[in-house]
Amino acid sequence: MTLTSTAEPQYPQSPPLWRVFWLYGVIPSNVLWAIALWALSTQRHSLLWGMCAVLLVYTGWIITAVWRAAPTAKTPALGVAARGLTVAWGLNTVLVIFFFGLQTLAR
Repeated sequence: MTLTSTAEPQYPQSPPLWRVFWLYGVIPSNVLWAIALWALSTQRHSLLWGMCAVLLVYTGWIITAVWRAAPTAKTPALGVAARGLTVAWGLNTVLVIFFFGLQTLAR
């Protein structure tokens, strides 16, 4: 009996990293943020908070999706970079929403 160990878990049928990162991650998140900022600038607070909820759920999903797709990168360093950038974007999302909340409480 031999034990084999892999550094990366293999996820079934993960799409290529470029597709997950750009088409599922960067473009949709910018569209969602554009809607949220429009709601903020036009003072549509219920839409803003609805978008914040959508962004939080979406951020959790895209971090997981990029993490799972990272091993499909042709260069391992690109997978690491995509993970790091996506986690940083996710932290930014959480912090911006937190400060929206503080701003709302200050009124």
